[in-house]
Amino acid sequence: MYSDLESDQRKREEVISSLYWSLMQNWDIPISICDHYGFTEDYRLFHQLEELGPDEYKRKRETGEVPDILEVDARLTRTVEKAFESLCGKPPAPYLDKMNEELEKLGQIAALPESVHDIIHISPAFLVKYGIDKTASNSERSCQAEKAYRELDARFVKMTGRCPYADEFFNGIRPVRPVLPEKAQRRKPHITVRPKPKGRKTGL
Repeated sequence: MYSDLESDQRKREEVISSLYWSLMQNWDIPISICDHYGFTEDYRLFHQLEELGPDEYKRKRETGEVPDILEVDARLTRTVEKAFESLCGKPPAPYLDKMNEELEKLGQIAALPESVHDIIHISPAFLVKYGIDKTASNSERSCQAEKAYRELDARFVKMTGRCPYADEFFNGIRPVRPVLPEKAQRRKPHITVRPKPKGRKTGL
């Protein structure tokens, strides 16, 4: 159904819009798109876990009946981001702003690894998404955050065409919060199709 996205602009915009709103507003993704990109199972599993009450989820986690919802959500989110970024060559500014905030947090953790205990600004879901172990030593967490920073920074280079920040940042030249290129700051979203919400996609 979506094998001709390169030639069918309408379908392409439909898929881009669906992935975008899922990432930005936690809206549901049509099953046909999930099937096309191969994340149907994780998508179904996430919603099953999400429907469990807190007590039931805790009990089933303790007995090993269900996986960690944060790990499922992180895996699903990374897959959707990859699909969206590969399809939407130049993502709209709100998406870049969101990812820029995550880049900032990774830089903060790399510089101050004890900041993972700041539960207001750094959530467990964020740590799981970027492979940062809250129980590891400060030096290990710093290395984990640096690795994640470099990977996300490389994605920014591809999405915006800007120069990489990682080397200068980790040499102490750049501030924690990088500044997006002027064109990226001014770019308006080109998302025109807004899918109807069918449910929710939030962590427990």
